[in-house]
Amino acid sequence: MKNEINGQELYQLFKSGVNEIEKNKDLLNRINVFPVADGDTGSNLLYTLQSAVIYSENSNSAIDTLKSISDNAITYARGNSGIIFSEFIHGLSFYNQAEEIDVSNFIKMVNHSSDRLYEVVKNPIEGTVLTVIRKWSSYIESLNVSSFNDLFDLSLPILKQGVHETTKELKDLQKHKVPDSGAMGFYLLIEGFSHYINGTYETSTSDWKKFEEFELHEDFHDEKYQYCTQFFIKDIQSDLSNLIQDLEMYGDSIAYSGDTKFLNLHMHTDQPWMISKLLYGKGNIVNSKVDDMKIQNKHRDHKEKIGIVTDSIADISQEVMDEYDIGLISMNLLMDNNVYLDKKTIQVDDFLKFVQNSKEFPSSSQPNDQQIKYEIGHFLDYYEKLILITVSKQLSGTHQGFLKVIENNPEFKGRVILVDSYLNSGGQGLFVKKVAELARASTSFEDLIQQIYIMRSRIEIYVALNNFENLSRSGRINTRIATFANQLKMKAILSLDKQGKGKAYGFSLRTKSLEKKIFKEIKKALKRGPIEEYVLVYSNESDAFQDFRNKVEALLNKAPSYCIPISSATALHVGKDSIAIAFVGVE
Repeated sequence: MKNEINGQELYQLFKSGVNEIEKNKDLLNRINVFPVADGDTGSNLLYTLQSAVIYSENSNSAIDTLKSISDNAITYARGNSGIIFSEFIHGLSFYNQAEEIDVSNFIKMVNHSSDRLYEVVKNPIEGTVLTVIRKWSSYIESLNVSSFNDLFDLSLPILKQGVHETTKELKDLQKHKVPDSGAMGFYLLIEGFSHYINGTYETSTSDWKKFEEFELHEDFHDEKYQYCTQFFIKDIQSDLSNLIQDLEMYGDSIAYSGDTKFLNLHMHTDQPWMISKLLYGKGNIVNSKVDDMKIQNKHRDHKEKIGIVTDSIADISQEVMDEYDIGLISMNLLMDNNVYLDKKTIQVDDFLKFVQNSKEFPSSSQPNDQQIKYEIGHFLDYYEKLILITVSKQLSGTHQGFLKVIENNPEFKGRVILVDSYLNSGGQGLFVKKVAELARASTSFEDLIQQIYIMRSRIEIYVALNNFENLSRSGRINTRIATFANQLKMKAILSLDKQGKGKAYGFSLRTKSLEKKIFKEIKKALKRGPIEEYVLVYSNESDAFQDFRNKVEALLNKAPSYCIPISSATALHVGKDSIAIAFVGVE
């Protein structure tokens, strides 16, 4: 009989709990209908707890081990369920001061942590994992036991009963006749604890088998908000309760784990960039995550054959993104010790204002290995194969970064096709759009890949650069040359060659001369054949851009497929008043 557990044994408890969740990840995803039917509770719980265990430092000290698991759970928590579980663990660590934990201390830790959960979840809903944890903590408090063996043997049936009761306690769960997925995940975690303590590793899943065939025959039904967002903030200089209250105007499903030193904040919203603006100055955003719940819900019960994903350098309209379910992996933007996700947690208008008013010039970076692995794994939950299209590798290390992660993760090989667009900005966005159209019409994957490379060779892009200031400040051009060019108010046309390498097409002192040079290139393309489609992009709307658009429409006798702002990561280098045209011509 086990009466006390040290740090090493505590680590094994969680490792065993993670194993149970891993075995049942797909089941947890399948029955996930609350608070939104995004079908990712199992994936989020596994990512959260597996990361917490993998990256923790386990020692003989229960204090040190639990603190390490707690810190990593907060850091890697994903989704509403991940936040709740990480905060439960944080509560355990908060109330533990013992090198070895006996049953009495463990029960007190669970009770304190259960009470704490109701403080950190905004508008807690009964009939969910919160209710199940509260009922379980209340029951084990009534037990008169001295061993962990007896504690788990006696309380697991009560915990399982609590999971089944959620089916009748919450309206959404009653409707679909399934238990709360978070509650089932908590049961599996504690069942894993019991397996380790008792030295048994058989999983009693018979009670859950009837849910394995469950399918949700509904479309996306969270009518309020589209994005599941998380922000990781450190050194918060604001009252947490006031901060949470301010956030309510932008979304719901608000929950957090951690404290003012380091906070993992979760909420659903339509405007992730507004959350960033609200958080600015109240702490430092060190990381964030934005998932599109519309895509998750649409493909939760059946994987599509092919998914299209690109990086945020691709300028493509939201309407096209929604029509073809195109996934986006953001570049990172570092501004004033805050990290933003390009196109997700910051918009280009706000970014350019920051650049103009900031003494310290912002910087950009490609997504790190952890971000890439999460994003690819997330999309592979919904698609059998991914076509991942990157900005030209001649311009960025992004392509190589994706390649490294794919090669280092065997589960991605054969399922992720990495494509160098040889393009950027509007050209890359137009290429992604055409690939999505080809994928929808194609019957053969091999033929599709061949068509993709033919299409790539047909796309051209020309950028009218209004000044050299940002190119200089971002280190993309020699400072002395940029200073000289700016003194002359020189402008330039930039483009890419057939291998995706940047090149200058010409320089001018007048905007009108730039336009003439671009129209000359368009007319050259027209001599080879018709321009099938084109798009226009800009760093900021202006009279000059509108004039340019009118002239292009008159020349080509048709409107652009879309006309949108460029990414902040591109605006970082080209600055204000830049415009570009990308088109599909004849090779």
